[in-house]
Amino acid sequence: MNFNKLNVLTGWAVFLVAAYTYLATIEPTASFWDCGEFIATAYNLEVGHPPGAPLFMILARVASAFVSVENVPVAVNVLSALASAFTILFLFWSITHMAWYLAVRKGDEELTSGKVVAVLGSGIVGALAYAWSDSFWFSAVEGEVYALSSFFTAIVFWAILKWEREADKPHNTRWLILIAYLMGLSIGVHLLNLLCIPAIAFVYYFKKYQVTRKGIIYTFIISALILGAIQAVIIPGLVKMAGSFELLFVNDFGLPFNTGTLIYTTLILGLVAWGLVWTQRHGKVVLNTVLLGVTVILAGYSTYAMIVVRSNANPPIDENNPENVFNLLSYLNREQYGDRPLMMGQFWGSQLANQREDGNPVYTATWKVMKGNRTAKVFYDGWSADHFLAENPGHTLENEYVVTDARKGTEPVYDPATTMLFPRMYSSQSNHIDAYKQWSDFKGVAVRTTDREGKPTVIQKPTQLENLRFFTDYQVNWMYWRYFLWNFAGRQNDIQGHGGITDGNWYTGIKAIDAQRLGNQDTLPPSMTRNKGMNKLFLLPMLLGLIGLVYQLSRDVRNGSVVLLLFFFTGLAIVIYLNQYPFQPRERDYAYVGSFYAFAIWIGLGVYALFDAARSVTRRELMVAVGGTLAIGVLKFLAEMLAGGDHAISYSLFYMGMAGGLALGAMHLLGRLRNDRSSALAATLIGLVVPVVMVRAEWDDHDRSNRYPARDLAADYLNSCAPNAILFTNGDNDTFPLWYAQEVEGIRTDVRVVNLSLLNTDWYIDQMRRKAYASEPVPFTMDPAKYRQGTRDVVALIPNEKIPGYLDLKRAMGFATDDRNLQQIFQLGKKDAYIPAQRFRIPADSAFVFGPQGMLTAKDTALFTGDVRWTVNRQYVMKNHFLMMDLLANNDWKRPIYFAVTTGPDSYLNLQDHFRLEGLTYRLVPVAGKSSTANTYGSVATDIMLDNVVNKFKWGGMDHGPGVYLDENVLRMTTNLRLQIATLATELAAEGRKEEAKQVLDLAQAKMPEHNVPYDRIMLPIIEAYYQAGDTASANRLGERLFTIMDENMAWYLSLSPEFAQRVEDDMGLSKLVMDRLARTAQVHGQQPLATKLLLRSAEVDTLYQMKLEDMATQGRRTINARF
Repeated sequence: MNFNKLNVLTGWAVFLVAAYTYLATIEPTASFWDCGEFIATAYNLEVGHPPGAPLFMILARVASAFVSVENVPVAVNVLSALASAFTILFLFWSITHMAWYLAVRKGDEELTSGKVVAVLGSGIVGALAYAWSDSFWFSAVEGEVYALSSFFTAIVFWAILKWEREADKPHNTRWLILIAYLMGLSIGVHLLNLLCIPAIAFVYYFKKYQVTRKGIIYTFIISALILGAIQAVIIPGLVKMAGSFELLFVNDFGLPFNTGTLIYTTLILGLVAWGLVWTQRHGKVVLNTVLLGVTVILAGYSTYAMIVVRSNANPPIDENNPENVFNLLSYLNREQYGDRPLMMGQFWGSQLANQREDGNPVYTATWKVMKGNRTAKVFYDGWSADHFLAENPGHTLENEYVVTDARKGTEPVYDPATTMLFPRMYSSQSNHIDAYKQWSDFKGVAVRTTDREGKPTVIQKPTQLENLRFFTDYQVNWMYWRYFLWNFAGRQNDIQGHGGITDGNWYTGIKAIDAQRLGNQDTLPPSMTRNKGMNKLFLLPMLLGLIGLVYQLSRDVRNGSVVLLLFFFTGLAIVIYLNQYPFQPRERDYAYVGSFYAFAIWIGLGVYALFDAARSVTRRELMVAVGGTLAIGVLKFLAEMLAGGDHAISYSLFYMGMAGGLALGAMHLLGRLRNDRSSALAATLIGLVVPVVMVRAEWDDHDRSNRYPARDLAADYLNSCAPNAILFTNGDNDTFPLWYAQEVEGIRTDVRVVNLSLLNTDWYIDQMRRKAYASEPVPFTMDPAKYRQGTRDVVALIPNEKIPGYLDLKRAMGFATDDRNLQQIFQLGKKDAYIPAQRFRIPADSAFVFGPQGMLTAKDTALFTGDVRWTVNRQYVMKNHFLMMDLLANNDWKRPIYFAVTTGPDSYLNLQDHFRLEGLTYRLVPVAGKSSTANTYGSVATDIMLDNVVNKFKWGGMDHGPGVYLDENVLRMTTNLRLQIATLATELAAEGRKEEAKQVLDLAQAKMPEHNVPYDRIMLPIIEAYYQAGDTASANRLGERLFTIMDENMAWYLSLSPEFAQRVEDDMGLSKLVMDRLARTAQVHGQQPLATKLLLRSAEVDTLYQMKLEDMATQGRRTINARF
């Protein structure tokens, strides 16, 4: 059998291995973060968050169209799994293509059997290493866009290599046209695929032209221009031009909406068709090919038409409402997420200059109802306008785009003296500033400027060195190389890290190396070693990849530079562009999988390097390779000594130099047998150690089978609400799963989920005012003109001393929405709304709230206050809270209003004293009650919550067995569950209902067992609730177990040298605090034998703890961040 057939068959065999892996480990339902939103929007073809993923939605809709509702998420997740398996297939063929070039570089077109085995072995090892890599596997088993995006990266890179093989054959340009079409399609998934363009350009250049320095520079520039043209001209530019046509034909010519867009589209299509015909008739081959490439890119990009079409249908999820070209442009530009400086701009404390620049005006579609030549009424949606016309004959309707936000003076201009080149530390959020200072070792330099009042002042500005230190230490090392090493060196655990030594670090499993960065590794507590995310890869993938990298660059510099370009643009270039601030909401490794894909090519080629070591590598070359690595290690070691840093990198270089030398030396000795096939098999077997180690380490923390927490917790949120409720949420993980539960599975569609982050936008408010499934519109009363973008985005709270006591909220809102009361407050030349109070009251009709439709019962009579009185301790409220106040003022307690327990105090508007816990939600009630526990706000509706927890709550398969994997995102949510259940049990016990308290505690323990949901300090309220419920046996058992866990943690903390102990000082203090509290709790509840035992051990630990604190004080303070 010839090489080509073997190559095809082996590739498909690798595909089957990858497909089995992903299908066996996919999550059977929605996951946290964006997955719930993607599955929901795909199933009903709705409009997700900017900039959208229409092609993904189309494919996911097709995949889920022929299955039952409960299997919809499985179908979408299978799409990701199969796309990922195809990615592995094309990676295999890409590796074998490059290995084939290495095999025939001396002109040997015919491969020997040994070379065939080595080439195929390279493909197998590299493809499986990537298939079982941490970040790629994570995306392969959930319904997100990154798996499909990786597929496009793989297929376009394979296609250009395929073109390279056929470049001298007729009709070879079909491959280039295919690549252009795939690029266009990929825009409808994710823009990451466009970063392949520079690598593709250099493949073309190396094949078609004589290589020169000038040619390399020109190719790089041209490829960057192509990338920029697609990203800045084709994607937003075409839509922006369509907006100009739309304004002309609608506003100036008086034609209906979308007329200008249709004419513009027709012109574009006509020009493209004419251009193709003209260039073909006149023999302009290159121009024809370029134009055809642009045409198929536009054809692929046309999937965005579905976004506009579906937005016009006004589905329940319609983010940014991109139903016209102006909204679509904002949608594509991701304007709701703001902007960040890249090459020149501010730092966190930059002072504003006196002037401001104008932003781009916001155009809004309006339907004007005309009575003759007079405008009778203006509507912001066509349905309302048509309804008005039907009820009011004699009127006519005109369409017009009006400027609802001129954005005059909205763009800040900073004092040039306080700006800097390549600004990396720009966020002014307080916790970000603290992190900037820590990561950059901030000292600053004094700069003279003027403050906001124009007075001279001096501020401390980061030096350029400090700016670059943050860039290298945080953005490059922590937010890129750390992820890279997760995949190819090993990972400490699955806990998000922010620079400490206990969470989210790269980790080799080699104690001598890890101890340099992370402290003593001999006495790690079980709480760390049992984390399934601890993946020990022993630097083996890294080693084999580096061997492949060096080998390819030394033997085939052209292809090596192509892979290097792919590696850079899909890795470090993204780091530069994203300019990430500290404390990201989640780990971002999924953004760099294209870079890891490129490195996997080198892992595969490392196998061929081992094979070639047996054939042609001389002893001298071998000594240079090994000696060079060790020499670099020595130099790095000396540099580390001079800098006073750890030796993790130099030790890693020593280890890889020796391990690589052993592997290459063994292959060199094997080469003396002069048997290529044996050498190839040996090289492949050595290489296979890498993916085998990877899959063995990583299967348990990538196996999401039998896991349902995202779906079930979403149902728990919804089932914690009364019928027809309004539920305020705030973050992705308390919103997107709820959207999935309602949109796909139809769970509690009577509950209206209102995301407070999105409530800052006019389009979302409009959507909340529409009926959705069984949910009635949210009863906002403001006219749409009162909350358009640029109107009442911020409303000041300016107390008027003439208004005594608490101002009726309905009166306050009437004042703030009356345009006659606008005053200049925030910005020169612009009038803003304000409320003349900070203290408010919402009256409650006792007949209603105690009636059959109300939320209070007879036992609430003593606590009923007659109204809700509270103070908003702020100088202003944003639009979302202003709309919340509008709802509270006019709801009249008719719709139950809830807040998810995860929204946080910033979202509660200081209403917490009137909250009542009913599950995973707080209900706003006209009752001033206080729970007997400090772990909740307001009071607890014990009867309602008990029924919800016992009869309605689902538990996500967390009790399935020790095989179910619960990552940090899930465990964060279980923290809330345990806290709320402890609160319920405590309240039941306080009411004398101890059996019911014990019942609910036992239920929580059964559904969230320790082997799946590890015990931590959050168990303290559970233990105390058991004592109050009278179950001292369970309380003692859990208390002793938690004490043991904290004792084990303390043993490790105390074993650390002072330098490392300083970096876990807070954790150490917390563990000691928990131990002390457990001992005191047992003592308070009369458990003297246990209390004596715990107090004695706590005293022993305290002695060691105090000694450690003294050692730390003597050592002096060191940086808290885990340096790379």
